Parts: sequence; structure tokens; C-alpha cells
Amino acid sequence: MTVKFTVNSRAITADAPPQTPLLWVIREQLKLTGTKFGCGAGLCGACMVHIDGKRAFSCQTQLSEVAGRTVTTIEGLSADSSHPVQKAWLAERVPQCGYCQSGQIMSAVAC
Repeated sequence: MTVKFTVNSRAITADAPPQTPLLWVIREQLKLTGTKFGCGAGLCGACMVHIDGKRAFSCQTQLSEVAGRTVTTIEGLSADSSHPVQKAWLAERVPQCGYCQSGQIMSAVAC
């Protein structure tokens, strides 16, 4: 199935089965690796993205659900970590191991 949508202000055409998790399209086809696989059950938040400005677990969102919609990943917040939440994250020394930090930032931005 071919699905057209926007990722980080870029028009995308993805060709994959409609039930493919958005996470795998983002990571494998688009090579945007800031969005991580954590639990695969929508519990940990490592895979968090924004779809039309609202937070969504990309591991639980099927490709067919994003047709015609706008997706923002951590890479789409800013090219140089200058988004206010990213700057605050660093100023407060929030990161520990860092694996889930992009998802946590995306959740905070959605607030």
C-alpha cells in the first residue's frame, strides 16, 4: 500500500503493508533514528511522535492511520536542539542513559 503523508515538513510516500507500525517506516525507510523502539506496547514512550500536533505512540500507530496527516519526530523540533524544551532538558541535566529521552521530550512538547 502506498501512503502519502508529511514528516518534519517533508512530503513522504511510503510503500508498506497498511498495518506496518509507523515507527518502522520512520526508522527503516526514512532513516530518522531519534524515534526509538522500547516496549512495542505503547507504554514506555520511547517511540513518541506528534501526529497533527498531538502525541502518538508510533509503535502503536499503523501506517494507514497517517495518510494525509502531518508527523513530527524529534528531528523535526529543531535542527540544532534549539527548541525551548530541548534547551531546558539540557540545562536541567535531565538525560541519564538517553535512550528514551527523545520520546520524553516529544511528550513534554505536546503539553
